[in-house]
Amino acid sequence: MPGFVSVERLAYGPWQAFERMIARLAKHAGFEDVALVGGSGDHGADVVGVMEGQRWVFQAKYRTHGSVDEAGAREAAWALGKYDAVTAVAATNQEFYPGAYDFIKAQENAGIDLRAWNGNHLLQFYDQLPSVSMERREPRDYQHEAINTVEAKRGRGDSRALVLMATGLGKSMVANQLVAQEFARNPRQEVLVMAHMSDLVKQLEVSSWAQLPKDCSTHVWTDGERPAYPGGVVFATWQSVSSAIARGDDLAGRFGLVIVDEAHHAPSESFSSLIARLEPNFLVGLTATPWRGDNRDITELFGDPAFSMDIVDGMQRGFLAEVDYRMLTDGIDWEEVSRASRQGFTIKDLNQKLLVPERDLAMVKTICEKMAEMPDPRALAFCRSIEHAERLRPLFSAQGIRAALMHSRLPREQRFKNLSAFRMGEIDLLISIEMLNEGIDVPDVNLVAFMRVTHSRRIFLQQLGRGLRVNDKKDRVLVLDFVADIRRLAAGLSMNRDAEEKGSGIEIVRYRDGEIVKFDNDEPAEFFNKYLADVADVEDAEDGARLRFPGGEDF
Repeated sequence: MPGFVSVERLAYGPWQAFERMIARLAKHAGFEDVALVGGSGDHGADVVGVMEGQRWVFQAKYRTHGSVDEAGAREAAWALGKYDAVTAVAATNQEFYPGAYDFIKAQENAGIDLRAWNGNHLLQFYDQLPSVSMERREPRDYQHEAINTVEAKRGRGDSRALVLMATGLGKSMVANQLVAQEFARNPRQEVLVMAHMSDLVKQLEVSSWAQLPKDCSTHVWTDGERPAYPGGVVFATWQSVSSAIARGDDLAGRFGLVIVDEAHHAPSESFSSLIARLEPNFLVGLTATPWRGDNRDITELFGDPAFSMDIVDGMQRGFLAEVDYRMLTDGIDWEEVSRASRQGFTIKDLNQKLLVPERDLAMVKTICEKMAEMPDPRALAFCRSIEHAERLRPLFSAQGIRAALMHSRLPREQRFKNLSAFRMGEIDLLISIEMLNEGIDVPDVNLVAFMRVTHSRRIFLQQLGRGLRVNDKKDRVLVLDFVADIRRLAAGLSMNRDAEEKGSGIEIVRYRDGEIVKFDNDEPAEFFNKYLADVADVEDAEDGARLRFPGGEDF
């Protein structure tokens, strides 16, 4: 089977895969903070990484024929300034024209570190790399338990397994280890990993590199790209695979192992039909949030969970970072909440009437005070909109906080520089909307602030999970939740009740009293206990729902 740098990859590409090959090569060689930044507005860089504290930029020039001229080398040199880098590499699957080498030599004489890597150099560099990536990690004990449970089901002759793991517990590690073990058993085997969105598919491929040996190639099948040659792991949207079958591709039995990430998106007739057409030897579903809007049960497709650990399990057992979670509810008139609820207000109306948004400056002041008490604050702030984020940044800067933004309107290189600077300790606070929900690891985070964000159970757990990843550099995580939705209060109370139940009978438990979420007064719990029939009903309710009171009355 061809490795991830191979004659096949250099010959067949495609160009997108060649760019990712450069990124994987950098990661495997020990570069940190590697990011794919290629695309419109990339300013000459396709891949950026950090080696020994110095930033490198890589310009990937894939050619079906012919060599790279001086203009290609100039692009790489131009990217140096845009990304505050010290070394630039122009890489191609083919060769460089003499003019390109002359330009690179001239830059060297001027003190600029510009390098040219042709196809032969890439193959030689790859051959010198160890079989295992320098980023490879050993699964934690509970991850081993999940992996072994799935393998045991397969060993007993079962054809499917479901793994439920909260954000922050490393379900991607479980998936990648299952893939690695599959190839250890049968190096010629092909594996298919599917998800529902192109961006997630690409994130899954990148996350797999550290755990896979270098002789295991990876491919992407989405956005018009498909595997250029057989072998290895294929990461695809299920829509792309389904369309290929509809066009006549016979994929029956090609993939011995099929893994579905975010499996709660999968239970539908079309997806069931797709799995039947693929005929895998074994099917695995993984998800952190198993709830579906249409109330269909994912166990219909994947069976009962082989392994399950929700966010409260992880927190109680110490697999997620210790949290000091504070829901800030001062200023809410709970008698008015009770009266308005019985007047028939919907949840949306109730929120707009009663949970008046706190002034931005007051929230910023509270966050800055808490950051000042921490020796090395690394904070994430989630807010409502891009406009809100833009308003907040100068308020933090005025308080002496080195703050940066992460949102979709920022230029590509600026998003990378902001995230990289945060990871390197040059930025104290990242202000985001939902860009950090999935696929981006920021394990050093020790403060998470929810600045009047809207409620979504799935997004809430994803954002919280960003800060709960265990890391040697932090003892605990402080969460400041400036509540803007009564469902958020219900979610906090629900977590506490769940923690109290899970804590009973466990010898070693972190939150023995069940108090994961702390309220600044007792009124929220008193209101919910007195007036509401089911806290969970409120937590999952839509904006147009009305509160349900004991006895079954709806108001």
